[in-house]
Amino acid sequence: MKKVLSALLVALFSVMGVYAQQVTVPEPEFADQAYLLTSNSTYVKLPRESGAIKTKAGASLYLVGIGKVKTRLTLEGKESPVKTTAGETRIILRAKDNLTDPESFISVFKFEINGKNRRAQIAEDGTFSAAKTNSLSQISYQAEKYGESSYLLHFDSLQPGEYGISLGDPNADSNKNGYKVTTFSVQ
Repeated sequence: MKKVLSALLVALFSVMGVYAQQVTVPEPEFADQAYLLTSNSTYVKLPRESGAIKTKAGASLYLVGIGKVKTRLTLEGKESPVKTTAGETRIILRAKDNLTDPESFISVFKFEINGKNRRAQIAEDGTFSAAKTNSLSQISYQAEKYGESSYLLHFDSLQPGEYGISLGDPNADSNKNGYKVTTFSVQ
């Protein structure tokens, strides 16, 4: 009898623990908006910053004709206005719907800081190397459907730094003058 009662109590507390950890944050209002969860019931809306696509050749390409050309996404400022602490990070991202595998169109990447800007390399071509496009360094995440049109992204242990989230391929941008990216900082 004690074993049955103990088993029932363990099961009850396990079920209570599962329900206690359910996220109760509403879906973002519009597609492409994202929320950084600060708890299971609170959030901060992540900013979408405008970036520029910049292409630059190395000096050696001009001097001797051998070198590389790099294309980077560049955002002004050293950091995102929204910050979180290192550890588990959870983000709710609204899409048109949540029927597509998020890894096929949601890219999460880390920026490098260069002076007063954040930048991420998206393409590279060299004299003796093959051209690489869509080379944003991917950060792995787990995703699950959330609500009717959103995804809940889980990151186990993001290192301190500046991060961006892009939807789709930056090279498909028709005007090449700007690019929207959702940003956040991990401290």
